[in-house]
Amino acid sequence: MLVILVTILPIPAIAFFHHFFIGRFIPAIPGERTNNIKGFVPGLISWWESLYSWLVFVLSTLIAIFFSTPFLPVFKLSYENLIDSYNQPHKNLQAIFTIFWIISAAIFYHIESSFKDHLIFADVVSSESESVKTASDIPLDNKTEIQPTEVGVPETQKTDLSPTKKPNIVDWIVKHRKLPKRLFTLILISLVGLWIYLFTNLPEVKQSISSANISLVNQIEIPSQKTSDNDNYKQAINKAKIAARLTKSAQTEDEWKIVLNRWEQAIRHLENVPTSSQNYPMAQQKIIQYQIHREFARQNAALN
Repeated sequence: MLVILVTILPIPAIAFFHHFFIGRFIPAIPGERTNNIKGFVPGLISWWESLYSWLVFVLSTLIAIFFSTPFLPVFKLSYENLIDSYNQPHKNLQAIFTIFWIISAAIFYHIESSFKDHLIFADVVSSESESVKTASDIPLDNKTEIQPTEVGVPETQKTDLSPTKKPNIVDWIVKHRKLPKRLFTLILISLVGLWIYLFTNLPEVKQSISSANISLVNQIEIPSQKTSDNDNYKQAINKAKIAARLTKSAQTEDEWKIVLNRWEQAIRHLENVPTSSQNYPMAQQKIIQYQIHREFARQNAALN
């Protein structure tokens, strides 16, 4: 209940602040004059501004967190590191978070302003368009035009020689008005690609991918377990390949323990190769190699 109360408390605070200070200088509706605010209780406009401000604050914070998360591996950070070192300033990450927060809040307030303009001036624009349309529908026969007398006007004055207009910056902007949209699309696609790349490099995402690979490898191992006990050499080679594959992506203690278990299984199968088998000399050599890999996996499991 205390958390809910603290969460809702800024809404009346912003409403009173808008009622006594902001509302006296900035009109809430575009084109409206600032009125003398009376009374102690905030009005409907102040409550709306407080609710929308709190909504913008919450949504901008969530959006900034969403887009700042992929930048954590760039600065060698994770949410666990941020929680452990919460009293240390991370200026680079704070700057990225602030940029995304300001952009999101500006977009939300621009949407609100455009919506108010549409509600207020939509009727005016529609009435003007209808008046222009009715004026254009009048037939030419009913229009009275006053023609100036042309008595005594030289012939040279009747012909208007319009000089060729030189191109300027405005014409160039009108001609290439679609260029900013295309540039914005290219930049947006590049940013989305960069965001996806950074997101896949997060430690948590890598760990989930590696765990998925481990589960896939365990499914692959099921047919090999059904082989006969006499074929220990082939089973050992299979376990060693799996262990070598998992070594490339192992990071946590549990993952290194799985790698250690695979090397131990491979060594056990090699020790069960009978002396009468033609693979016995090769099995003895591989036991020494696999023991080195097993010790390496045991050390990494202990360090993590």
